[in-house]
Amino acid sequence: MARFLVRTFGCQFNELYSGAIIDALKHNGHQTAAGLSDADVVIINTCAVRWKSEEKAYGYLGEAAHAVGGAHIMFMGCVASLDVQRVHRIAGRDVHLISGDASLEQVLQTLSHIVHLEVQEYSPPSSLFPTADIEIIRGCESFCTYCIVPASRGREIAVPAEDVVANARKALADGFAEILLLGQNINHYAWREESFMDLLETIDLLPGVFWTWFLSPHPASFDEHDVERMMQLKHAEHRLHLPLQSGSNRILAAMNRRYSTDTYARLASLVRRDASWALTSDVIVGFPGETDEDFEQTVDAVKQFSFDAVFVAKYSDRPGTPATRMQNKVPQAVVDHRHARLLDVVEDLSLLAHQNTVGHTEEVLVLSPHGEEQWFGRTRSGKNVWFAAASPTSQGQFCSVAIERASREGLYGARVA
Repeated sequence: MARFLVRTFGCQFNELYSGAIIDALKHNGHQTAAGLSDADVVIINTCAVRWKSEEKAYGYLGEAAHAVGGAHIMFMGCVASLDVQRVHRIAGRDVHLISGDASLEQVLQTLSHIVHLEVQEYSPPSSLFPTADIEIIRGCESFCTYCIVPASRGREIAVPAEDVVANARKALADGFAEILLLGQNINHYAWREESFMDLLETIDLLPGVFWTWFLSPHPASFDEHDVERMMQLKHAEHRLHLPLQSGSNRILAAMNRRYSTDTYARLASLVRRDASWALTSDVIVGFPGETDEDFEQTVDAVKQFSFDAVFVAKYSDRPGTPATRMQNKVPQAVVDHRHARLLDVVEDLSLLAHQNTVGHTEEVLVLSPHGEEQWFGRTRSGKNVWFAAASPTSQGQFCSVAIERASREGLYGARVA
């Protein structure tokens, strides 16, 4: 029996891999360590999307190497692909390195050489219940100029369609209520003759009561027919997360996004035809060369598409990306001002979207308890809900909630069925 410690930095992919590693170790009789000094194995799952995340991973590696004595250290994820010499220099000792393009099966195989590990049939991590995260494609070949992922995660590799469907079927049999398909640019998925939309339609035929959604499609590889097919799926959640990044065509070109705001508008308009559907997005402010006019175009686009929610990020140089070498960097004070202003716009739009739900009864997936007879869940369109429930309620259950009030953060109500 070994004592292990898993430290996770970054994205949903890393949460998926770390959760699966923890489940596999516990299934084989290993136990969570109380701290670094108590661990026989330390697993560091890293993220390199932002330079600060990379530095945090290196910092924890140094701390672990100093504290664990002769214990094993496994360093995996995006950062492990970027600078092997720096990893060994900081650790000052042997480290089990697993590059960012490794599959979960490869990660567990490497781990089995360190501790006793009999890998069972795949099940989604129990820590993510009731959502079953299922990876369908690894890597990225979009080469956005601000992004390090193509270097850290490698070329795109699709998971066989039959394996994806089998994993979804197993998750539903295990009681999971939501299938979340993951891919860096998920609509690049292709397996033999099967496209991403074909795969979605196959999963939609599985029996049971469940919801499906996915993260994240690339607008350049999504067309109107794809959106229409998606919106016809019986089990689809009524939301589409479609990264915009900028409302300026000039900045989109500099980012190498390969679509225009007009292209994006055609996709968004299809979602906006159905009031039960939500549209969310990502936007970067302060990209090199972004003028006041470019920023105003972004503000106008966010208002035009009336997003239900937007994740607004401040541009920061990511060493190793083309954008780092670009001229005309936007002063930090200007970036901060634009970020704050766009956040105000986004929060107002979120409040409006939430207020439009007040007085309605929404189907809700119960995610977790939130106090005595209080629960937290999510509507089919992805809105957070805090609600009271006098009748027996459990995690992973679907129920009906009458929405009584709203805030920028979400909805509040009471269970009615």
